[in-house]
Amino acid sequence: MKKFFAFMGLAVFASSTFATNPINLRDEMMIMSQRLVLASKASSSEEFQNNISAFINAAEHSKVTMPTKWNGDQSQFPGYQQGIQKVIDVATEASNLAKEGKLDAAKTKLYEMSELRQMYHKLYK
Repeated sequence: MKKFFAFMGLAVFASSTFATNPINLRDEMMIMSQRLVLASKASSSEEFQNNISAFINAAEHSKVTMPTKWNGDQSQFPGYQQGIQKVIDVATEASNLAKEGKLDAAKTKLYEMSELRQMYHKLYK
């Protein structure tokens, strides 16, 4: 019985340790990429909205997470955050177009993200 309680205590401790780990920026960026692809292939405004909402959520998490390779150097962080905010703004504009029933225009708006991605990845990746 003591072994059972010891095991359960260890399991609770381990799960709480993993649950408090900081956001993994790479995972958030992967989610953003996947959701962008799904949004661009959406066949309905609702499907587009679901994917772009998940994209924006991941982008918001990424915006407050400093890349680990900077080793705490915050000098580039404001520019990085500005870039992520521009991406969020474009996604929000696309979302608004989809809400208005302009799915094709919303998908077209997403092309702006490719340019932003190239520009900001050169600077901060």
